[in-house]
Amino acid sequence: MKPIPTIAAPILIDTVPATGHHLRITPANAERRAIAEAYGLKDVKAFVADVDLIREDRDTVLLEGHVVATIVQACVVSLEPVEQIIDEQFTVRIAAADSPKAPKPDRPGAEVHVDPDVEVPEISEDGRINVGALVLEYFALAIDPYPRAAGAEVPDSFRDAAKDESDSPFAALSKILETDR
Repeated sequence: MKPIPTIAAPILIDTVPATGHHLRITPANAERRAIAEAYGLKDVKAFVADVDLIREDRDTVLLEGHVVATIVQACVVSLEPVEQIIDEQFTVRIAAADSPKAPKPDRPGAEVHVDPDVEVPEISEDGRINVGALVLEYFALAIDPYPRAAGAEVPDSFRDAAKDESDSPFAALSKILETDR
């Protein structure tokens, strides 16, 4: 597996001002090529992320972000280039590991209780937030795993082969069971 690139945008939780901080991330051509290669894309034509860091208290920061990108991938049917516009918004709360809002580590063997009404923040062990890595996570989640070009159809010969049940593992199992009787 290729190493996943990261966009260097580290922020210390302690340095986010009470008024907040805005960060715009626009990877250079070389970074976009590395992102395309790492995620199996033909190209990343454009990539812009805007992230607002909002200080909630001394050791907790709320990130509200918006990633907009134009990518090109191969169609899963025809291998023709398929362009996709990614337009993804995200919100992440991050707390320092020593924050009272940070979840306490579970005791081994203890029952785990999850309250669906309580949002548990992500934990920063070293007090840093790699905003670029978070942006890439949400970018990757928005990539269509099965891109398909307009009008691309699976050839009939493949459909007919898929209908042939004699090649099925269940057909082979059925033959084995019949011989045992």
